[in-house]
Amino acid sequence: MTESAGAVIGLNLGLSYSSIASINPHGRADVIANEDGERQIATRIAFNEDQVYIGNQATPQLVRNAPNVIDRFVGFLGRDFSSLSAQEKTRSSAPVIDHNGQPAFRVQIAGSEQTLTAHDVAVRYLRSLHQTARDFLSGVPIAGAIIALPSQSFGQNPKQIQALKDAATEAGFIVLGLIPAAAATLVAYNLTSPLPASASSSTSASSFREQLPTHPDAADGTAGGGSTSTAYTQGTELDRTVLVLDVGGTSTSLTVVAARAGLYVPLASLSDDNLGGQKIDDALVAYFAKEFTKKTKVPLDLASNARAAAKLRNEAEVTKRSLSASNSAQCSVESLAEGIDFSGSVNRMRLDLLAGDVYSKIQERVKEVLAQAKLEPAQVEEVVLAGGSARLSGLVDRLSYLFPESGPSPTHFTASIDSDQVIARGCAVQAQALVRLNASASERKHASSLLIQAAQPEKAKVLSRPVGLVVPVPAGGQANGHGSGSAAEDRRIVDGKLFVTLFPARTPLPARRAFRLPISTSSSAGKIVLSFAEGTEQIRTDTVAPPPRDPEDEEDEEDEEDEPEEIKTAFVKPDSDRLLEIAVPVADAGKDKSVLVELVAHANGSISVEAQAGSGEKVSGEISA
Repeated sequence: MTESAGAVIGLNLGLSYSSIASINPHGRADVIANEDGERQIATRIAFNEDQVYIGNQATPQLVRNAPNVIDRFVGFLGRDFSSLSAQEKTRSSAPVIDHNGQPAFRVQIAGSEQTLTAHDVAVRYLRSLHQTARDFLSGVPIAGAIIALPSQSFGQNPKQIQALKDAATEAGFIVLGLIPAAAATLVAYNLTSPLPASASSSTSASSFREQLPTHPDAADGTAGGGSTSTAYTQGTELDRTVLVLDVGGTSTSLTVVAARAGLYVPLASLSDDNLGGQKIDDALVAYFAKEFTKKTKVPLDLASNARAAAKLRNEAEVTKRSLSASNSAQCSVESLAEGIDFSGSVNRMRLDLLAGDVYSKIQERVKEVLAQAKLEPAQVEEVVLAGGSARLSGLVDRLSYLFPESGPSPTHFTASIDSDQVIARGCAVQAQALVRLNASASERKHASSLLIQAAQPEKAKVLSRPVGLVVPVPAGGQANGHGSGSAAEDRRIVDGKLFVTLFPARTPLPARRAFRLPISTSSSAGKIVLSFAEGTEQIRTDTVAPPPRDPEDEEDEEDEEDEPEEIKTAFVKPDSDRLLEIAVPVADAGKDKSVLVELVAHANGSISVEAQAGSGEKVSGEISA
């Protein structure tokens, strides 16, 4: 999508790698490749005499020219030198110095010593990305950009937000807004956003189904882990509780979001700035160093041999990336130590063993952020992955043990968009949506001011408790297609009643929902009563005995006995008091044999209800706030 003067782009300025996305002629966000064909561009600059290397070209300079390589500078924007930790200042690349109270780097450029502040370095780097985008767009002017905030801590500091905007503006970008990386990830998938209305009759049952969002992985059939099914459970298409897991190079960020018909309400967030993909690189480097010594009998002390450490780290990172797509990978380094070359291989199983400690820590962070949101894993319908290391299959397998893989609402792991690219693509989609608004419209001005000035998400008024329809379920039977269809569904039935959630808790107001309720033939001559109530979210725990063992397997006495499986099911227990009951005539229900029910939750918390069967009488009611 282009604004009148040119194109809009999305920018993920990461602490370790960056990427740029634009909207292609087909309306899809694609990540741009630089002149070297790279879509993941190292956030790094190196100087060698009068040569300047930016991005991945700067990485080899770490081997022979480390003091003139500047990296990990993005996190210094908008900060005072006194706020830096000892760990942030300790590095094998260009030293961090205090320059008039600001973090800066001292490097040799064309034979003279120069001092560059974090702002200076960021402007140089961003200017290079701006040029890459212009080259890709064949000179089409860049009319605006949405930029993802580099980290959660960055987004909590207004000075850093303003410093990033200033650096991007000086580099040539027209900054339309800055958004959290988790928000960009959700926007890239358009998660829970209703699809455009069908061209067919809006009163048909099928047209309502066509307007519901489909699972983002359904198009290619890849589910990325967890549940093997790519179809959303009926009733959860518009309302889902989502965990966004972003495993970057140096940090891991987790955000729990209530996704409601394309609106995202953050429930909890957590960030660990010392837990990321580089920890896995460290484990690989240590493993390959031992392998080198084992093969050559040459001791390799990486602490005292910075050049060997840099060589091995560069190749270990490439090896890790390869293992995200294949079962095994090679690591080859020329003249690693004492002129001896090294070549070794590693498979996914070995990587998972080496990275086990990192996986466990990420798993613990997941538990922490869910506890912060006051949620159980069974209440999370979707885990969306971002960041290069999030796509490692071993990590996904480890996390899948936390969440239900079966039951009435299994947890989906969503990763059909390359996790390295998803944030940039989401920023491009957000930029496209913003410029579609008229430049003079109050909505455009309001959205733009929020996207640049807000350090925290704006507080939204939300429903505190779920509101739904209470459906009686006859013993051994079904009620309008619900209940007794499976043991998993039966776990949601309380005292013979099933609570069908229409507005989940944490739904931002105002909101609208519409659905069709099938009715039985026996009720078509009279009326049906719709009972609406609030409910309480609960977790039911059931212990399921293991299936009987095969007699042939019993011969092996050393086999351990299978343990009973504990299944947790999230459900809503309806209140005994009803908010509203309305009787809907169904004599004129027509061929569909269904009742169309529409609900509008107003900003003051009240809810309007309308129901109609076919061409019959429309019945309405009001639920007070």
